[in-house]
Amino acid sequence: MVEKLVAKRTATRKKGLAKGKGDDVNNERPDTPQPRRKSFSDIGQSGLSIDGPFTQIRARSVPAETPMLIHEVSNSRPMRRKNAVKVDIICAGCETTRATSSHGELDEWISCNGCKNWFHIDCAGFKKAHEVRDVDKYFCATCEPEHGKTTFVRKSARAHTSVDYAELQRGVLKTSEESAEHHYIQPIKDGTFVFDEETFPRMRPEMVTKEFFERSSTFVEPICIPAEWNPRPWEKRRAETFGPGVDGTASASDDILAELNAEEFEYDAIPDLGQDGLDMIMPEGLTVRQVCGLVGPETPIDVIDVKTQNTGAKWNLSRWADYYDEVGEEKAIRNVISLEVSQTKLGRLLQRPKLVRDIDLQDDVWPQEEIDKGKFPKVQFYCLMSVADSYTDFHIDFGGSSVYYHILKGKKTFFFIPPKAKHLKAYEEWNDSPQQNFTFLPSITNECYRVDLSEGDTMLIPSGWIHAVWTPEDSLVIGGNFLNRMSYKNQFKVVEIEKANETPLKFRYPHFQKIMWYTAIKYLREDPLPEAVSQLFYEGKRFEREVPVWADFDGEIANNDMRPGADNARFYSQAEVEGLPDLVNFIFRTVMLVMGRVEGISADRMKRVNISIPKGHGEPLELAKTFALWVAWKRGNEDPPAWAHPDAVLPSSKEEGPPKKLSERKLKELERKEAIAAWRVAPDRQSARVMTKEAKKDAEVDADAMQGVVKHESSSPASAAHVNQQPPLAQYQNVAYAMPQQLDQMVPGLPGHHLSTPKTSVLGPKRVACDACRKRRIRCKHKDQVQQTTPSQSSPPTGGSVAFRAQLASELHEDIVVTPANIPMTMNGVPIFGEVPKRGRSKACAECRKSKRRCIHDESGNVDPVKAAENPVPRGTVSVKKADVPPEEGGS
Repeated sequence: MVEKLVAKRTATRKKGLAKGKGDDVNNERPDTPQPRRKSFSDIGQSGLSIDGPFTQIRARSVPAETPMLIHEVSNSRPMRRKNAVKVDIICAGCETTRATSSHGELDEWISCNGCKNWFHIDCAGFKKAHEVRDVDKYFCATCEPEHGKTTFVRKSARAHTSVDYAELQRGVLKTSEESAEHHYIQPIKDGTFVFDEETFPRMRPEMVTKEFFERSSTFVEPICIPAEWNPRPWEKRRAETFGPGVDGTASASDDILAELNAEEFEYDAIPDLGQDGLDMIMPEGLTVRQVCGLVGPETPIDVIDVKTQNTGAKWNLSRWADYYDEVGEEKAIRNVISLEVSQTKLGRLLQRPKLVRDIDLQDDVWPQEEIDKGKFPKVQFYCLMSVADSYTDFHIDFGGSSVYYHILKGKKTFFFIPPKAKHLKAYEEWNDSPQQNFTFLPSITNECYRVDLSEGDTMLIPSGWIHAVWTPEDSLVIGGNFLNRMSYKNQFKVVEIEKANETPLKFRYPHFQKIMWYTAIKYLREDPLPEAVSQLFYEGKRFEREVPVWADFDGEIANNDMRPGADNARFYSQAEVEGLPDLVNFIFRTVMLVMGRVEGISADRMKRVNISIPKGHGEPLELAKTFALWVAWKRGNEDPPAWAHPDAVLPSSKEEGPPKKLSERKLKELERKEAIAAWRVAPDRQSARVMTKEAKKDAEVDADAMQGVVKHESSSPASAAHVNQQPPLAQYQNVAYAMPQQLDQMVPGLPGHHLSTPKTSVLGPKRVACDACRKRRIRCKHKDQVQQTTPSQSSPPTGGSVAFRAQLASELHEDIVVTPANIPMTMNGVPIFGEVPKRGRSKACAECRKSKRRCIHDESGNVDPVKAAENPVPRGTVSVKKADVPPEEGGS
């Protein structure tokens, strides 16, 4: 410790001496001793010989053995010593450290999981540093024979953009991480994507009214109101104040901005900036920075990364305004399309077009007390802020809602696909496809229209239209969503697509089910169903209408009809009337779901649906039944649904509710299944004419049999001997062809059972198919239910069987007693029932082979009755699939 203090004091004294020497030009020291710090040591300075008076001023605390030397002060400044680079790791691939180089990210390292050596990224075989993120276990070339190849982590099945197709068109291969824009932008710019020529209407604002839309069915395709037909109010004032052609933007903008000051804003006051031709109010000179001040700098917003079409981390409006004003070619392209401002200061400055306010279903049916409490779906005003080359891929607005779209600044380009059934199906499949990012939807639909909008233009987009949006330059847009009565069909189609694609609830129209219930309730309240009409439906009758209700524009037809229920509270458009059945089915399914009669519904979803049904308006099921009768009344000339009757039985538990409309293919398939089911129940069912004919034939056979028996008993012994002398087989040939019919009568088929008659031949495999399927020559589906007929299942002999037995020779049946429990098991040496050992196949006789016909003779050349009774099968009708089945015995 003492040594450290001595060294410190010596260094301090040296500095002082050097300073004194610099001040004294003649290098002379003062004779008087300099003051020194008091020391606690009284050690002498013996042994030291220093010239000058410095001998007396030396610090007495310094030990005597420590010499005190004064050196010359160097004028050169000492160099700072560089820290030596400490080499910790050497790359096993290049055997260098490469601590600092121009390789950048390639100077990062990766360790081999086998030998534990470290490698540079490029030495390990990787081209980019980000490729290492996907590595699970890395093995170098030396360790691969022992441990195997490098393994990678599992990636998502959804495809992501990996190639910049815009640069690829120019012949440059770049990854998407090296490009800031979406890969569809350049093909749109250079015309690689070809679109159909659009013919959408351009309308003057005076024609955009509720009455015109309801009576003309115009709102079925996008409608554009150009800026030149709908000039902004401040432009008119500017022209009046400064004259035509004079730009007075600066002074007018200053006045507007003063009114937009957030500090002096009053919620209840709406600045009257003047309405345009659509009765729409938009602030003049609105900027993104002013939006930030009016809505709130700390308001959280969802910012979309255009390249990936995904929402990243939450931003606030202040950060977004800084990004929007930032200038630079390399900044990432981002987009904001979901900022709802209806409950902010900016929302108080806005007013939607009058058409939108008139046909908005939510504004019409939502209770005012709920609106006063602030409990209503907030979709009226969206502020969309997009930088140049922003792109939103194809989508349908939530709930099939319609959209109004006004451009305050910049330009927008829309790509529209109409809501045809095949296009909606393709959209649903494309939305779930893992190749969605690589597949341009118009290449599937082969129908897409391009519409370019500029500053001041207004666009009305109807329900269900699939569209994408490109932003050619920085833009600021005010828009909003709304439901309407003229689009019931498309709105419910889109809701079903959202359910099929399992769209999250945050991306669906808020309180959609509750709005539909409020709609049905308002129909019943404002235009109640007359009791006489209800009774008419209960009696199974219809409410007849000669002219549809939508054709009565002025109500004159209803006034001339004196029947109760002929009048209407208001005009109902054609699109509204045609969509009412879809609303009925939606309401009824909601009721069935709450009652637990829809399969596959969780308890949580059932609870949410129950909450969406308004309370205090009656029992939901009774409301649904009454509304179904109301719809049948308004539509006219149709029956209400069966479940709407008071005594109707609802579908059993776990059923899907009301049946859906089936296609023609489904209907034909259903009819075929019903026909097959009926055939299985009664396979031998025939028409009344055929049954009468067969009954007459059986009666004739019975009569002939009785006559033959009497004649045989009354014949003389001579004649009897003569009969006995005849060859037995000659008499048997006369009835050989009737044998299968008699066997069928002895063992009839039972209704509802699948029977299989055993084969009368020992050739081929055992018969396992039922008789019904075998006759129709189809694959039997009842092999597990087939019942093999046995002698115990035979029926008592009928008159036909008695006649058959009477005509046989006595030599053939003298030892055979035909009873219900005793049926011959063999006939002419051939077993009828049961299994017998197989014997070799017999060849056809020479005569049959020569004539090329089916052989009906036995080995002795005599006619085999069993073969003769079998029905011949034409060669042309034999299926190719049955080629593996052996042919009939004796076939040519």
